[in-house]
Amino acid sequence: MKTASILHNSVRGIGSLMLILGIIVWTGSADMLVPVHILLGVLLVIAMFALSFLAARAGAPTGLVILVVVWALIMPVFGLVQEAILPDAGHWVIQIVHLLIGMGAIGVCERLAASMKKIGAAPATA
Repeated sequence: MKTASILHNSVRGIGSLMLILGIIVWTGSADMLVPVHILLGVLLVIAMFALSFLAARAGAPTGLVILVVVWALIMPVFGLVQEAILPDAGHWVIQIVHLLIGMGAIGVCERLAASMKKIGAAPATA
């Protein structure tokens, strides 16, 4: 399924860009790029939902599809409210959690794509 392959690679690319951009923003040297990070997050969530839909139609494990959908729902909510959680000295903990959630999004999508490949629903991706 060509579309699944495109979505999988989109998750990889967008996720990687978000990680790099997030680390740059985290250093405090590029706060003006936060809206770009948020926009990329929206695109990542859309790609996750689309990949989940295709995976469900292809017969991927239901639990894994649900995990990706729930992850895609939680990720933007956490990202948008993180500034209000432990706003002072302990905020670095929330930033680490935010980073792990982003890395986890890529990971669960990798697992979903591997599952689709195993059942023959998606070709190998670059």
